[in-house]
Amino acid sequence: MNFWLTSGRVYLIGIILTAAIPVRAQYFQFSQYNFTNQRVNPAWIGTNKYMSASLISRSQSTGGDFSINSNQLSLQRPLLNRSTGRAWSGIGITFLDDRSGGVFRSEEITLSYAVNIRLSRYRILSLGFKGLYQSRRISLDGYYTGSQYVPDRGFDGSLPSGETMNELTNSFSTFSTGLYWQQVDRQDQVEAYWGLSLFDINKPNDAFLNKQNQLASTLVFAGGFRAYQQADLSIFPEVLYGMNSAGHLMNVGARWQYNLKRKPREQAHIDLLTKYVIGRSGIVGAQLHQGNFSFGLSYDFPLFVNNPSNLGALEVGVEIRKLTKTNTAKRKTKIKRKKSRKPSRPVAYRRVPVPKKQIPKANLDSLAAITPVKSITVQDTTAAPIELVKMDTSKVNLNAEAGRVSHEPMIVEKITLHFQFEFNSVDLDDKTEEFLDQLSETLTEDPALKVKITGHTDNIGSAKFNQRLSQKRAEAILNELIKKGISTDRISAEGKGLSNPITTNETEAGRSKNRRVEILLYYER
Repeated sequence: MNFWLTSGRVYLIGIILTAAIPVRAQYFQFSQYNFTNQRVNPAWIGTNKYMSASLISRSQSTGGDFSINSNQLSLQRPLLNRSTGRAWSGIGITFLDDRSGGVFRSEEITLSYAVNIRLSRYRILSLGFKGLYQSRRISLDGYYTGSQYVPDRGFDGSLPSGETMNELTNSFSTFSTGLYWQQVDRQDQVEAYWGLSLFDINKPNDAFLNKQNQLASTLVFAGGFRAYQQADLSIFPEVLYGMNSAGHLMNVGARWQYNLKRKPREQAHIDLLTKYVIGRSGIVGAQLHQGNFSFGLSYDFPLFVNNPSNLGALEVGVEIRKLTKTNTAKRKTKIKRKKSRKPSRPVAYRRVPVPKKQIPKANLDSLAAITPVKSITVQDTTAAPIELVKMDTSKVNLNAEAGRVSHEPMIVEKITLHFQFEFNSVDLDDKTEEFLDQLSETLTEDPALKVKITGHTDNIGSAKFNQRLSQKRAEAILNELIKKGISTDRISAEGKGLSNPITTNETEAGRSKNRRVEILLYYER
């Protein structure tokens, strides 16, 4: 009797340890690992300008009639460059509590630091380091041996168990490092990323008893990219792979992102998760990311194989974040607020309706060269949305001869935009994108209005090179309008190269003005 009772207790403890050991051997990751990026790669922190606090909770059922409950709190903050306002590094801290069946318990605290290397305006490479302290405990409280069994009465906990081992404890520290690369688009949304990290480099002893047992180092790879984008829908294939001497684990699938209509640069989208942990389980979930708040819900379930260590796992994640600003940016914001209290005339751009007598009898290809139309320079695009002055076409004498209709375009206005292009660059700045948001709203409200975009350059380089560059600059504006939902049959783009300067090319200031794009708004008649 004593033998079978004791064996049953040992077997139950063995089930718990069997469920816990693979978790540690594979460096356990949550299914919604975007809420636990420090656990995936310490270099992942500080890649944007938001400080955040996230909490994720996981409850996993097993075949041993006990559950595994894991909870992690993560805090992270970027450090910004005072002059550029961009994140150059970041710090983070996490707290994890992991419990299995009331017997096994693990608690850990980590401190991470990452430094960024900016490869270009849209790409960064980050190097991160992490220190971890973990305490683990196996408690035998509540389990009885045959010495505590009383015939016809059952087990009596007040009797001695005959065992001297009531609790096993172990604690250790580890060190980890990682490398992370990321590319974002003009709206600061991630287009592609990959990261490689190595955990537990120092291989500490993790044995509960006196026996030596080195903890194996774990290599983790995480990556994904935007493989498809159409209107507001994007698809991101993603993979998370872990490998060490105990084996390997791979999580593959896709994140389906649907963008919500919000203000420019404000993060607002719904993500649907469909993933598969090879040889173990499937994962489905949904996440809402809006402004300064995120919420996620996912469920793991056995798929294709019998997995007694995971009969089903529910995860709930929440994150709160706030945009970090430098002291310089805060002062500018205060000054801007003070100025906004005083009524002032907008100076961003002005609309100049074209008098009827200035409407030229020319085809569309010659519109950009119209000289009677006054051009406007846009130096700041923070003003109110565009309001266009429409012309009453009912009062225009289209043609004196009956039966014939003139197809000459009616020009509404011509705008010269100085987007501050860098030398040999087609990148748009933030103010330009804000302006294009306003322009797209106007075009959406008036489906009859059309746009002709003409790009220009300075005189540095060959004429052939500048022709191609000016065409790319015009197409950069065109593509942005298309992304904002404007039909391609309403927009045209061409490059004029260095052929039409508006000022001298002898000075840097003059060349900067010549690197421009002209936008012509018109109605076809």
